[in-house]
Amino acid sequence: MKSARGRRTAERSPKTFLPIVRCFLAAVFLAVALLPVFAAQENRQTTDKPADLKPFVGTWKATFQGQVFAILKLKEERGDLVGTLNNFDVRFDAQGNLTNGTYAIVDLTNTAPADLPLINPHWRAGALIFLVSQKDSYAQPAEWKFVAKNSKEGELTELLDGQLYAPSNGAIKPIRMIRDNPKP
Repeated sequence: MKSARGRRTAERSPKTFLPIVRCFLAAVFLAVALLPVFAAQENRQTTDKPADLKPFVGTWKATFQGQVFAILKLKEERGDLVGTLNNFDVRFDAQGNLTNGTYAIVDLTNTAPADLPLINPHWRAGALIFLVSQKDSYAQPAEWKFVAKNSKEGELTELLDGQLYAPSNGAIKPIRMIRDNPKP
């Protein structure tokens, strides 16, 4: 024979599971609702990478007052771009143009610009985004964006985030780069 106490417990059990069922259904509904968002984000990330990396591959050089100061070397490796950017100082005027104080930093033998590997190269809206260590090992790496405009020309832009020598309006103009020996 069952006691009254046991029957009350049995009668209450559906009520205790109701909030749990509601939470479970809410979680399933939320997951189903957010699935297209996650799928679109994944598709967007995969489509950011250009189908053909050849327009980016090569040695790109920027000059200031007739002197080469920036050399970006890009090559394809296992379906992605890797490369180096030489160490250089860059200064901008109030309008975001290059100004005096822009020059290549040469290595200790004073023979060539020091090449630094690109850190975390990735794609955003068809542009190559990467970090490069600065000459001062205590400084934060600088973030750069490179876009190949055509087979001969590209643009390198420093992405400023409170950088020391940023123009007062916070905007800098892209640095024009020319590819060495572009293929016709």
